[in-house]
Amino acid sequence: MKPFIVEYKSYYQSADCSILDKIERYSGYLEDHEEKKMNFFLKSPLLSGCENSSTIYDRHSSDNRQMTMFGSNNYLGLSTVPEVREAGIEAIEKYGVGSGGVPLFSGTHILQQKLEQKIAALKGCEDSMVFSSGYAANIGTVTGLIRPNNLIVHDRLNHSSLLDGSALTGAKFVRYLHNSPLSLEKTLEENHETYPDGMIVITDGVFSMDGDVASLPEIIEIAKKYNALVMIDDAHATGVIGHKGAGTKSHYSLTDGVDIVSGTLSKAIGAVGGFVASTKKIINYLRLYARSNMYSTALPPSVCASAIAAIDYMQTSERVEQLKQNYTYVSENLSKLGYSTGKTESAIIPMMIGDEATISLMARDFFENDIFVNAVFHPAVPPKQSRFRISVMATHTKEQLDRFLNVADKLGKKYKII
Repeated sequence: MKPFIVEYKSYYQSADCSILDKIERYSGYLEDHEEKKMNFFLKSPLLSGCENSSTIYDRHSSDNRQMTMFGSNNYLGLSTVPEVREAGIEAIEKYGVGSGGVPLFSGTHILQQKLEQKIAALKGCEDSMVFSSGYAANIGTVTGLIRPNNLIVHDRLNHSSLLDGSALTGAKFVRYLHNSPLSLEKTLEENHETYPDGMIVITDGVFSMDGDVASLPEIIEIAKKYNALVMIDDAHATGVIGHKGAGTKSHYSLTDGVDIVSGTLSKAIGAVGGFVASTKKIINYLRLYARSNMYSTALPPSVCASAIAAIDYMQTSERVEQLKQNYTYVSENLSKLGYSTGKTESAIIPMMIGDEATISLMARDFFENDIFVNAVFHPAVPPKQSRFRISVMATHTKEQLDRFLNVADKLGKKYKII
């Protein structure tokens, strides 16, 4: 069988340095991919809200399909909660659809400031600031704080936005073995004399492809030993772990030790945008020096209003507790079926497949069974570590969870994965 996925570098670069050659070769591959009705690179769009069950327009058959959603970051289902929608509608009616400027000029709205206060309280920080996306928040924070004479120390599996921001700083950055305090300490010990006051340790709170949680207490202890700052990206932790979704610090019952917390409003909060929370001094500095904030139009008042309502709903409902029950049920039962799910402790459950041709065919079969899942392959994960990233929602019913598990069982046996 001809594999549907090819080595990443064949389309990433051209042997003769031609800019367009790699694009032409990829275009031919994409046409072949579409003829086989795969669902990786071009997506069949949603015709409804992204809920536990969503209407999908099948671009291959032109049918409207009602599919159970296991591919959304809308973990708590907050994007369509009536209170959240109504807050956004009211803000549009009162303030219009756009903010009208960048935050440093006319773009700072009173609802933005209220949202920033709400985020700071959620993260146990003095202050926060919001960005147009979580990606922009990480880019802006890292490039705003770090200079070429500093050292950035990353967990090996940190999100690409953190690595991209690091590359833009001109600073040296190194990566320690995933979630390994021993590797982190070795890295800091080797570098602290060269960068006595200029090191920062950065880690995801919940890792986006594996669903495991950073060993934060050990990271803090080691970082402080070598006088390094600590930054965590709580994108997939906010709304998922910790008391009422407060995130990684709360998960470990920590009140200090983390200098900077970044995150997003586009996952469990159900809106769009990113944030960074820290001391007032650091936030005030970043308001001027985080270029992805300074040169981007501020979030619309409607988005800020909906995010405020979503956080309020999250903290006063049982959604976070229900989410934990659901993802624990799915993870435990996938393991019983024989799938490898790694060390996940969150709503992200890696369902390991390995072979890229096999995962291509399984993805098509899931789609034909009206289950929406995300297939992940190199370069997002290492070669031969392809997996489905199953995203569980608090709003999934027991019937929906069991149906997914039944299809996973059937396909795992069909393709000899389990």
